[in-house]
Amino acid sequence: MALDLITKIFFTAFFISLLYELLHSILYKTCLNAPLKKYVYLILKAAIFDGFAISAMYYLTYLIFNNQDIFSNYYQLILFFSISLMFAYAWEIYSIKAGKWEYSDRMPLILGVGITPVIQLFLTGLLSIYIVFYIY
Repeated sequence: MALDLITKIFFTAFFISLLYELLHSILYKTCLNAPLKKYVYLILKAAIFDGFAISAMYYLTYLIFNNQDIFSNYYQLILFFSISLMFAYAWEIYSIKAGKWEYSDRMPLILGVGITPVIQLFLTGLLSIYIVFYIY
């Protein structure tokens, strides 16, 4: 697999996640109460983390299935979906308990964590991979 493919996925995921994080930040007390400099830092850090996470999850499914286009393999797509949901859920549990962020009253919850952050990695990851394979 070419490094440029993973790089394209990372940067596409970064920019999509950056937009998502900006729009989504109203659901976090941490962001609502942060001064501008800290807010920018938090949003950029989250988008970079998301870019790396999406790239790593994509690469893992590539290694398992030896297939670059996850849209051409239903099982690979299911694995990407499963990994992203489990990782996001575990990361939310850890981050809430560690005090990394706090939800506002507007955040819809499921099983003790925010619904939107749990589905975010899958949705932004899927969109990023789609853009790299079919639009780039």
